[in-house]
Amino acid sequence: MKPSPRLCLIPAAVAAVLTAAAAPATAADEPERRVQVAMVNFTDSRIPDAGKLETALKDNYFGASGSLTSYYNEVTGGATTFKAAEGDGVTGPVDIDLAATGCDTGKINELTRKALAAQGVAEDSYDHLSLVFPSEKAGCDWLALGTVGGGTTWMPIGADGKMSMTALVHEFGHNFGYSHHMRLRCPEGDLGAGCKEDGTSHKTPMGGGGWEAGLTSPELLHNKWLSGGEVAKVGKSGTYTLRSLYGSGSGVRALDIPLGDDRLVVELRHESGTVDGEIQGVHAYRVPGGDYAKSALLDPTSDADESTGGDAPADADALKAGTTLTDKTRKVKVEVVKAGAESATVAVSLNGVASPAAPNDARPEGGSTKLAETGGNADTTLAYSIGGALLLASGGAFLLKSRRRS
Repeated sequence: MKPSPRLCLIPAAVAAVLTAAAAPATAADEPERRVQVAMVNFTDSRIPDAGKLETALKDNYFGASGSLTSYYNEVTGGATTFKAAEGDGVTGPVDIDLAATGCDTGKINELTRKALAAQGVAEDSYDHLSLVFPSEKAGCDWLALGTVGGGTTWMPIGADGKMSMTALVHEFGHNFGYSHHMRLRCPEGDLGAGCKEDGTSHKTPMGGGGWEAGLTSPELLHNKWLSGGEVAKVGKSGTYTLRSLYGSGSGVRALDIPLGDDRLVVELRHESGTVDGEIQGVHAYRVPGGDYAKSALLDPTSDADESTGGDAPADADALKAGTTLTDKTRKVKVEVVKAGAESATVAVSLNGVASPAAPNDARPEGGSTKLAETGGNADTTLAYSIGGALLLASGGAFLLKSRRRS
C-alpha cells in the first residue's frame, strides 16, 4: 500500500519500519509511561560527544518545560506523562555490531535491545524505547520514525546533536496509535458531495501543526484523555455550548455525533498555556468507522488554511458562525450558531429533526458520556511513513485513564 504523496507535507518526516517489538501494556490506572532512551554507536559511525548529548536528551525527553514530558502532560491534563525507565532514562552509548550505511531500522532495534538486555536493562523495565544514533553515514531518508501502537522510536541526530521536538512529539503520537492527520475539503460543508483530501490538517503535531499545536479532540478520545463530562455523545437533536478544548473550567469540550458508520466530532480551539497559539475557532472532524485515531479535518472552504502563512488569521479555516455541515443522505446537520474565544454554540439536527434554539447542557435522550463507548482501541499495528512506504509493525495497546482538569 502506498502512502498519499501529501504525507510529504508534514514537516516531521518519518519512514517505513519493517517490524518492531511491542511495548508492554500499561494498566489504566498507571499514567506514567517509562521511557528508555538509548544512545547507539555503529561500527563505522559514533556519537562524537556522548556526555553533551546525554544532557540534551534528558532535557528533551524529561525536562520540566519544552520537553516531550511537558507537552503530553499539558495536552492530556496530567492523565499521562513520562518518566525515566532506568536511572535518568538515558543510557549508552551502546555499541552494536552493525554498519550505519543502509539505515536498517529493524537491525538497529534488535541489536540495541539485545545489548541493553546484556547490560541488565530488561525489556519489561520500559514501555518506550527511543533509539538515538548518528545520522551522517546512516543516510536515513526520514527525520524520525515511530511504530503506530507500539513503543519504539528512531531519532537520528546530526553532528550538532540537535533534535527536532516536533519530530519527537510526532513519533510518540504514533506510539499512542495516531495516524497522520489529513484535511478533507468539503465544498460549502456538503459532507455527501465527495469531500476531497487536500494536504494535512495543521491542527495537531500528527498533521503538520508542529509541537506548538495541541492534539485534536478525536485523538484525545482515542486514548480516553477526555473525561465523561467533557464529551457529549449526541443521541438526538440538540443545541450545545462548547468550551475551549484546552481552556480552564468545566463543560463540554467535544461533541461526538453519529454519521452513519462514521462519527463527526466538533471542538472549539483557543490558545491555552503553550499550545494552540496558531489554532483558533470551531473545527469538525470525520472519524471513519469510529476509529478516532484516523480522523480527518472537515474544511468547507475552497482554499483557506492558516498554515500557509502571510496575513491569514489563526481561524482562517475554522467554522464561522452561520456555517453548516450537512449530510442529506444520513439526515445530519451541524450549524455553528455562535463562535467566541472561550465558548461556542453548536446546533445538531439528527434524522431531520430540527435542533432546539436554546442550548441544552443536559445530555440528549439516548446519548451517553461514557468514554468506553466513544474512545477507540490503540492496538493498531500500522507504521506510517512520510516520504516512504507504509509497512506493518507490531504494537502494544494503551489504555490510559481519563485526563484530569481543574
